[in-house]
Amino acid sequence: MKLALLFLISLCVSTSEMASISEGDDNRDLERRVRMMTKSPMKTFVTKEGDTIDCVEIDKQPALDHPQLKNHKIQTELNLSFVGFHAPSKVKYVQFESRDPCPIRTVPIRRVRKEDLTRAKSEAKMPSSNSQNTLSQHVLSLSLSLSTCVVSLRDEMTENIKYGGCGEINVYNLTMAHDQASSHNMWIESGPLNHINMIVAGWQVSPQLYGDSRPRLFTYWTGDGQRNGCYNMLCPGFVQVHRSITPGHLIDASSIYGGPQIVFFIQIHQDAGTKNWWLTVGDQIIIGYWPSELFLYLRNGSPHAAWGGVGMAGRNGVCPPMGSGHKPDGDFSHATFFRTLHWIDATGGFQRLSKKTVKWVDKSNVYDLKYYGDRGREDGYCISFGGPGGYCGGGMDGRLSGSTTLSGGSSIVKSIWNGLGNVRSRR
Repeated sequence: MKLALLFLISLCVSTSEMASISEGDDNRDLERRVRMMTKSPMKTFVTKEGDTIDCVEIDKQPALDHPQLKNHKIQTELNLSFVGFHAPSKVKYVQFESRDPCPIRTVPIRRVRKEDLTRAKSEAKMPSSNSQNTLSQHVLSLSLSLSTCVVSLRDEMTENIKYGGCGEINVYNLTMAHDQASSHNMWIESGPLNHINMIVAGWQVSPQLYGDSRPRLFTYWTGDGQRNGCYNMLCPGFVQVHRSITPGHLIDASSIYGGPQIVFFIQIHQDAGTKNWWLTVGDQIIIGYWPSELFLYLRNGSPHAAWGGVGMAGRNGVCPPMGSGHKPDGDFSHATFFRTLHWIDATGGFQRLSKKTVKWVDKSNVYDLKYYGDRGREDGYCISFGGPGGYCGGGMDGRLSGSTTLSGGSSIVKSIWNGLGNVRSRR
């Protein structure tokens, strides 16, 4: 670790020079990626929030341009299970069916612009659910925010291999700065930190990523310790199958503090035959899947499933609100909750959380998470979490100061990573 820190410090001396050298290459790379992600559509329309949607033939979608998916055959038949829920009073469900569907055998692909990819490069990567936000986590992960705060409940009964997980979560509108982000999600993850395989899904507010401050359905994946993968469909990988709803879909309705709660069901489930990881939301709406070829450590289930949230600070080291903007107090109309939590076994059965659960709350103290265990028929196993946010960039718990800034963007971080790889190889 000392060698890694020395490398990082020495590298920062010449960051401006490196940034100027790589600027032209970065611009050409962005243009190449835009061309690769743009396919000839059968139909095009613009959503009410201003997104341009291309209806692309399902077997010509950008996902299949991933080098590991050249011979991938799109899965059309699947065997998934769904758990039944009992909605409490004062709960309403998100209505996802708000767009006209694409024609049969085509799927909606949000048109990617160079500015979208530029904004995405500045967005921090999603951390692991067991992230303790230590210096080693930041140094050994590509583009992780130097001020990323995690709250999570993680099922650590590793002998129980999880072939998925699910739950219901409520949604709130949040106000935040353009360079902050707040995510509320579940994780499926496995593997060592520097090669971690991770699938994340839930709802998120990120002005930097989406250009607005409205809640969106979001996904994230990496198959190699943050070296690959992306949010939503900003890179090849996630295979879209639904004709209307996509990752990045706007969630129109939101909960009211102390009043009616707007919730949606979310599930990640590995198909027993193909080993692909499927995403479903709402009333068994099947969005698409992450092919098994993308992962090394998620080929046959995962020892870990987790639920919680992530707050990503702006450049001033201030973390945004999470959830409703209030810390949990036992009243489910006051803070964001994740209820009816289950993990999925090899037979497709839904299992209750084990007794070996681990709660993590970042030491910045701007958020909190409470685990209530089993609250009965309506709520089942549940957590409540969130908070108002605040300064989270410093402290004595091992994080770098939120005021620490590296110029040069992801090219600098990439160079840092390559340098750290050389350090590790000499040890």
